[in-house]
Amino acid sequence: MARGVPWTWSLALTLLLAATWRNWVETAETGKGSLEEVYGWKVVDYAWPSEESRNAALARGDYIPNNNVIAGIKVWGERLYVTAPRWHPGAPSTLNWVPYNFSEGFGGPPLSPPLNPFPSWEMQEIGNCSAFQFVQSMEIDPLGRMWALDVGRRNIFTDTPDNSCPPKLVLLDLKQDNRVLHTFVFPDDVASHTHSFLNDLVVDVSGGGDGSDWYAYISDAEGSPGSGGGIIVYHLGSNKAWRVSDKASMNVESGAASTAVIGGQICRLNGNVADIGLAPLAEGTNNLFYAPLGSFNLYSLPTSLLKNPPTDPLEISRAVINMGQRTSQSDSMAVDSTGASYFGLLDQDALARWPGEARITQGDPSQAEILAVDHVRLLWINKFGFDNTNKYLFMLTNRAHMLQRYNFSEVNFRLLRYKIYARSYMYPA
Repeated sequence: MARGVPWTWSLALTLLLAATWRNWVETAETGKGSLEEVYGWKVVDYAWPSEESRNAALARGDYIPNNNVIAGIKVWGERLYVTAPRWHPGAPSTLNWVPYNFSEGFGGPPLSPPLNPFPSWEMQEIGNCSAFQFVQSMEIDPLGRMWALDVGRRNIFTDTPDNSCPPKLVLLDLKQDNRVLHTFVFPDDVASHTHSFLNDLVVDVSGGGDGSDWYAYISDAEGSPGSGGGIIVYHLGSNKAWRVSDKASMNVESGAASTAVIGGQICRLNGNVADIGLAPLAEGTNNLFYAPLGSFNLYSLPTSLLKNPPTDPLEISRAVINMGQRTSQSDSMAVDSTGASYFGLLDQDALARWPGEARITQGDPSQAEILAVDHVRLLWINKFGFDNTNKYLFMLTNRAHMLQRYNFSEVNFRLLRYKIYARSYMYPA
């Protein structure tokens, strides 16, 4: 692997099983829902101020179509918010939105609308550390506040990453003109300004109705040399953050766990803790669930320990529970208001659901029910989001194993939804 290129999507990829790869769709759907494709993009483009500005961005290398990927998804009102991570140069806007009208049918070919920069083009300015540099993930709480996670570092999948801006967490008010409510810059000893990769987050809303005492739990998939991945805890009430680590459960594993066959290709999953989920409000948000990308195992830690970490790190290690192995590695996890967990199964091109009752009774995550298998549309489920009004689970698939080798004659990025009759973990059951 080239020096400076981190974990998964640096992917040392070798073509395998090309002769047997199926380019047809095999879908197995169970339960009440079915997969609906809302949007699909062959190539990512943007709502430019003018055609002249787009041409100028192409000429300068500020927009390189092959380097633009959609990775995150969240739903609020009549918008779907999506991220375009700056893994490589040439992504002009990293946090964006597209329209979402529930009343529209999705029976025809999926649309591929341009991405609208959010909250503005000015907030996407490269090199301006007050603006967004690289948003991988975000969460939207019940008060309509977006918690946008800015990695800070750019071009991290190249040999020359730009570490000039620190990682930060930005809160925006979606109900009040999308204004910035608060910005927190992570200290270097919590999230390394030269090595961290803040991958995903969940918000603990159990601290009161006004939202002033809520927590965010954040997965750092790269961390620092010698320490590896970790969970970052941010407390809005005190405006402080700290890091919790456990090498055994938060780092990539050796052997078969760090390799998967996706889309007929061998993928090296060199990723530390990436998946992250939170027990629902109905359970008192009492446990955090997580898994490294390069692992079959699913782990949990009590949130009480994350909020008040012990001085002895061995106490953290002793509190970790190995909940069992899933049938595949995953790059995504979500928990709904009933406690059911959802995850993508990377080498099965599948969406799985593990009921909350099974988890609570020490069930085996390898027995999770398969909701859908689709060897075209479910290639690399990257992130989840909830339509809490209409009770759909949204998922973003992006063929990350094809990074920088996308075939623009095919649909590469999809937004799909699945009816689950539940809301997100932040809402009452």
